[in-house]
Amino acid sequence: MSENITNEELQPDKAYEFYTDSPYFYNSLTNNAYYQFFYENGNLKKVFGQNVQSSLTTSISLSYQDNQVKVVNEIQNSINNAYIIHTIENNKLIKSEIFNIASMLSKTRWYTYEKGMISVYEKVEGGSDAFITYYFDNNNNLFKQERLERKNGANMGMYTSIYSDYDKAKNPFKKLGLVSDILFVKSLSTNNFRKIETSYISFTNQDIPTKIYNCVYKYDSNGQVLLYHPL
Repeated sequence: MSENITNEELQPDKAYEFYTDSPYFYNSLTNNAYYQFFYENGNLKKVFGQNVQSSLTTSISLSYQDNQVKVVNEIQNSINNAYIIHTIENNKLIKSEIFNIASMLSKTRWYTYEKGMISVYEKVEGGSDAFITYYFDNNNNLFKQERLERKNGANMGMYTSIYSDYDKAKNPFKKLGLVSDILFVKSLSTNNFRKIETSYISFTNQDIPTKIYNCVYKYDSNGQVLLYHPL
C-alpha cells in the first residue's frame, strides 16, 4: 500500500477544484475554481482556494507538532473554525479527531494496517459508527472500499466503491491526503484511478442503484497528470 507520507512525493502548487474534489463535486472543466498549495520543508502548510467567478476564497492551514498534524478550515471573518487533529506514527496515519466550529469533538477515526488492506473504525458522537475497509492490489492501487454504517449498534447499510481504469502516472495527491476525505482516498494509491462505481445496500430501507463517476485527467509530455492547465 502507498499510505506512507514521504518527502519524495510530488508537490503540486496549483490544482483545479474539479481534480481535487471530483468525481463527487464540481466535476466539470467549465468550473475554473482552483487551489494553491504551499509547502515548508516538504510538508504541506497552506491551501488557498480561489473561485474566479464568484470571488469566494477558502483557506486551510496545517501545523505540525511532534507526531500530530492540525488541519484548520479557516472561515473568513470568523474566530471559530472547524479543525482536524491527525496523529501519525511511522509515517502512517493512525488517528483522526474531527472538531466542529465550537471546538467540540464530532467524529474520531482509528486506522490499522495489514498487507493489502487498511481498516478504519469511525465513531460519530451521538451513537453512529462505521467500519471502513480499503483493499489494494499488487500494484499498491486501491481497488475496493467498503463502508458498513451502524446506528446505536444496529447495522444500517453497506456502501461499496470499486476503483478502476488506473493510469501509469505518479500520484500527485500523496501530500494532500490530510486535507479532506476525498483527497485521502486519492492519495492512497501508487497511480490514479479514473473510474469509480458506487453502490449501497440498505439493511433497513431501500437500496441505492449503482452510480458511475469518471475522473478525466490531462497529462504532460512525460505522461504525468496536470492538475492546472489552460482551459
